[in-house]
Amino acid sequence: MDMNDLLKLLKDQHQLLQAFHDTIVLQQKVIINNDVKGLEETIKTEGALLINIELYEKHVEEAIKQLSNRYGIKNSSGKLSEFVDAIKVRKEINSMNLLKLRNSLQKIVANTIRVNNQNKMLIDQARYFIKETISALVSKNHTSILDRKV
Repeated sequence: MDMNDLLKLLKDQHQLLQAFHDTIVLQQKVIINNDVKGLEETIKTEGALLINIELYEKHVEEAIKQLSNRYGIKNSSGKLSEFVDAIKVRKEINSMNLLKLRNSLQKIVANTIRVNNQNKMLIDQARYFIKETISALVSKNHTSILDRKV
């Protein structure tokens, strides 16, 4: 295992994360458009991508542990950020590509978390609306479902 192998693993993981991000952006669109079939498809795609992302995460962790041992770096956790920080201070190892890739991974993960939180809010709003609509329909007070004060 060498640095180029780690970079290839990270690039592949980056592509998977980008595909996952694109899937949840699509998921947001199908939620807004009330496309149940599209939502089912995006959930299936999301699940498959998550399995592959976890697999790559394990491979990256193993590669980091091996490279840490090779370069004499104390990094028992196998975390990329700790490895990059330890590699940065060593002048004999070119860490520029690794640093750029780590920063790109962090950005895509942050964007994915942001979109995922937006999706959660959309789903919560839809659930609340459905609950209120059902409550209004079964209510004995015969209250209007629509607000007619327009």
